[in-house]
Amino acid sequence: MHHDLEALPRWGFAFPGPIRDELTALALAGTKTATAGLLVELELDGEAVPVAGERSVLLDSAERPVAIVETTSCRIVRLADVDDAHAIDEGEGYADAAAFRATHERFWGSYLDELRARLGDRSFAITDDTLVTAERFRVVTRLDTPPGRDVVIRRVAPAEVPALAAVLARAFAADPMLVWPMVTTDDLPARIRAMFEAIDTPFAREGWMVEAADGLGVMTLLPPGSAAREEQLAAEVAPLTAAVSPDGGARYDAFWSWIWSMLPDEPHWLLDQLAVEPAAQGRGIAGAMVRHAVERAEADGIPLFLETGIERNLGFYARNGFRVFAEGDAPDGGPHVWFLRRDPGTAS
Repeated sequence: MHHDLEALPRWGFAFPGPIRDELTALALAGTKTATAGLLVELELDGEAVPVAGERSVLLDSAERPVAIVETTSCRIVRLADVDDAHAIDEGEGYADAAAFRATHERFWGSYLDELRARLGDRSFAITDDTLVTAERFRVVTRLDTPPGRDVVIRRVAPAEVPALAAVLARAFAADPMLVWPMVTTDDLPARIRAMFEAIDTPFAREGWMVEAADGLGVMTLLPPGSAAREEQLAAEVAPLTAAVSPDGGARYDAFWSWIWSMLPDEPHWLLDQLAVEPAAQGRGIAGAMVRHAVERAEADGIPLFLETGIERNLGFYARNGFRVFAEGDAPDGGPHVWFLRRDPGTAS
C-alpha cells in the first residue's frame, strides 16, 4: 500500500515536550498500542472520531513525522468504563483503569480552564460520564530510523502510479531539472505530479518502475535497448505533458532531447528517476534502490547511467561507484546538469 503523506492527518501525543517525547518513544518501541482523548476536544477541533483502518502521521515534539500509524479500533466510552486492558495497553505502566484515570484526570485538569473557555461552559468538569475516545493503533512504518539493507523493492503496477507520482513531485519540488522545463512556478507541484503520472503510467506497464519501503521510495530503471520504445511512449503521452506546460511543452521537449543526446551510444541501463518521500529521506532507502539498479547492470556486464541537476548529489553517487563523464548547461539558459556512469566491477 502506498502512502501520500501530505494527505494523511497529522497528530502527536499530549503537547510538545517531555510527555510527548516519552509517549512517542513508547509507541515506536511497540510498548504503547492504545491512547485516549476527550471526545469534546475532537468536536471542538472539528475532527472526526478515528475509525479502524485509517492511517495518520505521528509527529514528535519538533513536529517532525516519525511514523505512519493505523487505527485498529476506536470506541467512545464513559471515562468510568475504560477497562483495565485498555489502561495496560497504553504502555505507560498503569496497573489498572484506576491508575490510568488518575493520570489522565491530572493531565486534562492542567488545561481545564482553557477547555471551559472554548466550550463557553464554566461548569464543565471531568466526571464518570465524560466521554473519551479509547483508540488502539499500530505503527505501520517508522520514518525516524534507517531500515538498513532490509528495504523491500517491488515492481509497480500502473494503478499504483498516482500515489508514487505524489512522492516524486514532493521529492523533486526544487530540482532544476524538473522546475526549469515547466516554465513557470504557477501551480508547480500539481503540474509536476501530473507530468510524472503521465510519463510513469506507461513506464509501469513496461515493468520499468519499482517502489521501495512500502511506497516511500520510487525509481524508474530503463533497460538496455529501450530507447526506441521510450521515444514511442514519449510521443504517446506528449499531449498530456504539453497540457501541464504553459508553452505547450516546447521547453520540456527541447530540454529532454538535449539530455538524451548527451548519453553515450552503447548498451546501458539508465537510472531515470530516483526519489524518496522527503519525510523519509536519510534512512537508506535511496541507497537500497541504487544498489538494486547496480545489481541489474552488473548482471548484464554493462554500464549504468544517470544524470542530476543537483551538485550535492554527486557525493552520494560517487560513493556508489559513479563518476561524472560529462556536464554542461542546457541550451537556452537551462540548468547545469552532470552526467554520470558506473562501469561494471566498479567498487562502491
